[in-house]
Amino acid sequence: MVWIGVCEDEKEQQEIIGAYIKKYAAVNCCDFNLSFFCSADEFWEHYQIGTFDIIFLDIYLAAANGIEIAKKLRNLGEKCAIVFTTSSRDYAIEGFELKAQHYLIKPITEEKIFEALARCQELYGDDLKYIRITNGKLEVDIYLKDIIYIEVFNKVSIIHTVRDEIKTYIPLAQLEQQLGGSPFLRCHRCNIINMNFVKDYTSSDFIMKNGDVVAIPRSKSVAVRQKYLNFIFTKVRGEDDVKH
Repeated sequence: MVWIGVCEDEKEQQEIIGAYIKKYAAVNCCDFNLSFFCSADEFWEHYQIGTFDIIFLDIYLAAANGIEIAKKLRNLGEKCAIVFTTSSRDYAIEGFELKAQHYLIKPITEEKIFEALARCQELYGDDLKYIRITNGKLEVDIYLKDIIYIEVFNKVSIIHTVRDEIKTYIPLAQLEQQLGGSPFLRCHRCNIINMNFVKDYTSSDFIMKNGDVVAIPRSKSVAVRQKYLNFIFTKVRGEDDVKH
């Protein structure tokens, strides 16, 4: 599922944007979850990092500036796709400096929404991959990009995601195979981490961005840390190649 937030203070515009997004989802067989916010305060009240994959931001909100919201999101490290909606081109340069995926000039049309969402989907690519796991009597789809780390406790695999924890009896080795390698790293017989969520590391632990600590076994410390450093080097080199 793709989580979309729409921050727009006019109800009529919310309805228009929502209707076109739902139509795009139906035409392209997408699974979207929509949340609407009438003000910046309401948005921040419900926001947590990683909550949304795509955010539609009205630049001219009644008591706030959508550009400032976007700046704060980027300063928090939020990498979600941002689509600005506005009645003016005054902030176009600032919008693209904030790596916005699209900039919609009102009136909003179906064509404009479809183009914006298509660009957002191009951005995500592999990020929309997921694994399907058994959770009790239910089957649950978990997007790979949402997994922070997985740990095993009493033969139960606990999948820590940006939104919640999901427990399954699927063995860690089987989950490791489903994850398909980088950015996932088996750093311990009981743990797999998503290297994109590493905030810091020591000789004995990875400190994850949610504050949790994942142990590195002493016998594998050098090899595990080297794999992480190789991942970071490749990632940074890739970003530099894109910039140039």
